[in-house]
Amino acid sequence: MAECIGGNIEGFAEMMNAKAQELGLNSTHFITPHGLDMPEHYTTAFELAKMADYALNIEKFANIVNTKSITISINDRSKTLTNTNELLGNLYGVNGVKTGFTNGANRCLVTSVNRDGMSIITVVLGADTKKDRTNDSIKLIEYAYSNYEIYNLEDIINEKYNEWKQINENRIEVIKGKKENVSTRLEELDNYYYPIKKLDREKINVKIFNLSEINAPVQKDSYIGKLCVYNDKEKILELTISTKKSIENKTNQISEIKESNKELEETIEQTKQKIEKIKQDVKQSGNKIEELKGQRIEKNKKLENQEVEITAKFSVIEDLKSQIVKIDVKKTKLEDDINGIINKMWEEYELTPNNVVDYKKPDNVALTQKKVNNLRADIRELGSVNIDSIEEYKTLKQRYDFMSEQRCDLEETMAKLRKIISEMTVIMKEQFKKQFEIINRNFGEVFKELFGGGNATLTLADEDNILECGIDITVQPPGKKLQNMMLLSGGEKAFTAIALLFAILKINPAPFCVLDEIEAALDDVNVFRYAEYLKKFSKNTQFLVITHRKGSMEAADTVYGVTMEESGISKLLSMKLK
Repeated sequence: MAECIGGNIEGFAEMMNAKAQELGLNSTHFITPHGLDMPEHYTTAFELAKMADYALNIEKFANIVNTKSITISINDRSKTLTNTNELLGNLYGVNGVKTGFTNGANRCLVTSVNRDGMSIITVVLGADTKKDRTNDSIKLIEYAYSNYEIYNLEDIINEKYNEWKQINENRIEVIKGKKENVSTRLEELDNYYYPIKKLDREKINVKIFNLSEINAPVQKDSYIGKLCVYNDKEKILELTISTKKSIENKTNQISEIKESNKELEETIEQTKQKIEKIKQDVKQSGNKIEELKGQRIEKNKKLENQEVEITAKFSVIEDLKSQIVKIDVKKTKLEDDINGIINKMWEEYELTPNNVVDYKKPDNVALTQKKVNNLRADIRELGSVNIDSIEEYKTLKQRYDFMSEQRCDLEETMAKLRKIISEMTVIMKEQFKKQFEIINRNFGEVFKELFGGGNATLTLADEDNILECGIDITVQPPGKKLQNMMLLSGGEKAFTAIALLFAILKINPAPFCVLDEIEAALDDVNVFRYAEYLKKFSKNTQFLVITHRKGSMEAADTVYGVTMEESGISKLLSMKLK
């Protein structure tokens, strides 16, 4: 479908980014339409909520995400499709929207709820399990409906406007017009209801900003001023104050208006034609989307199967490494045995393996026999000899041949094992590179949050040898130039190391973590930032912090201290702060 609408994947992604900018989603960027983990492919929880709010205004979309299950028939075969949103049909008021999962984002859930005329959207990102994202979503929903209400702004708006109108309407002068002043009207709303905290009703106030004069010709609905509604200091609503009817100047401009209306009618007609064409395109795109969704499900299944296969291959590699060690030991022993046999052949018979192979039947048997007799005479003169040496040689030769065959088999097996190790090394490099990119992105985000700005990156010292090369850390604290970490101050080095630690914990949180005075070099401001950020991770990780800094102690749930009231006797003290 992406190719059909955008020409190609990249073209469709650009259309998605253009739409995001149109909706004011400045922290969202798309690389592909499928949503899988990729560098520079990102968004935020707030902007996911804005996307959902926009999409829910599309009737067909709203009906689809509110469907618990549906049975379809294809080629006389029926299949039931079930919505993966665990809250749909199980929690009052839930009517959408979307679940999601990738290795980088973990388990996510965007939920739309409507109760008693009040609609909310919640977003949960990075949950470890389905149960976690479901429970977190329920907590957000119940918090919103327990602490917020829909407030009717109509009465307070009308009261303030009528009060202003009595005092100020006749004071707005028309310059060069048929009348000296104008009558005004307030922009109408379809819905005056607005969600606020139940305790903030008294903080609602209204202010009006208006013009003191206006030049003719004054057209109907010309801007006069604006009415703004504030929740304390936050502006929550802005309405336009405009003229009720037109006021002409002394030069009649009716002909110009007629000509302008004619042009507008032509523009409207052209726009209608474009809308019809877009509707047809959207209809065709919808069919293609359904097809692509099926393909995406199949690909996700294949990816899951591949992950299982990779895990199994890692296990095989470990077994093969163990077998290689055993084979190397056997090979060494066989080589020692072969060398022993060769040495024995030389010492007892003065023969080498090559000489034995070269022995042939003599051409002159009589002459050879004479030589043999002479040799036997010489042997007799030598005294007793080992008459079993020939049989021993045959035994040794048989053993040598067997050992040689085993050696060839072992060398062939080693070659196969080296090939498998090489293939697995490629897979390990890909996995390492992928996880390194995620840690690098997390490092930049955590660095900005801890330092209050700046930039930080991780760079491989040798990208051609990523499994053995070093890693360079380049940082730019706020207000400073980009530089190597070794050029930073002691406090900045410590804070950068803490940012890297949190970046690693973010991708794979540990259940338990001990931190021994890692913030000792930080100033009081950065100690507070460190402690606040540490609390964000306390949901998934239990931290045991050894510290002498007050800021870290203040953020702790429980404080343990060791004192020595009497010489040589230590005493343990504890205090629960929360």
